[in-house]
Amino acid sequence: MNVYFIDYENVNVDGLKGVGRLTDEDKVIFFYSEKASRLSFGLHRRIIQSNANFEYRKVAVGSQNALDFQLASCVGYELGKDENKKIEAVIVSKDKGYDSVVNYWTKGGYKISRVDDIASEVQSSKSTKIAEIESLIGDGNKNYSNDIYEALRERKSKSGVHTYLSQKIHDNQKVSELYKLIKPLLADKS
Repeated sequence: MNVYFIDYENVNVDGLKGVGRLTDEDKVIFFYSEKASRLSFGLHRRIIQSNANFEYRKVAVGSQNALDFQLASCVGYELGKDENKKIEAVIVSKDKGYDSVVNYWTKGGYKISRVDDIASEVQSSKSTKIAEIESLIGDGNKNYSNDIYEALRERKSKSGVHTYLSQKIHDNQKVSELYKLIKPLLADKS
């Protein structure tokens, strides 16, 4: 599960590029203020069509970096609740000041990053996951890595992953072989 913390004062509409690629397991916490409180119709449509869960937090400003401090506090709260460290926190901001928050939580073993927009994180996350898949399945099976990635992303259960792969690959022996190879990636599936 990814939790996106949007510094809307900083990134505005541009930070939400890629919001349509999020899944129903993702959560977006939107921090905004009077200085940045408007959405375009295009962005509004993309948010409505997204599968992600959205929360909106209007921040009372009055001191310098008020939004930044409240966003950083929320990051700490969300990560602190996550005893099993399954959440991947993503701060969406061009403000490099958040890098100290990223460094602090990374040292504690949490998954956290800062990106300029959601699309950058989604692509980076996909590339990392595909590399992990390919390291498990070997060079001879690399042409199946995108199907496996989509199965892992879209399906919540082990049987759902197996069914998805069966529908895409149409070779039961190959599906069984790949399924055995990706077992380490199925630990969080029911």
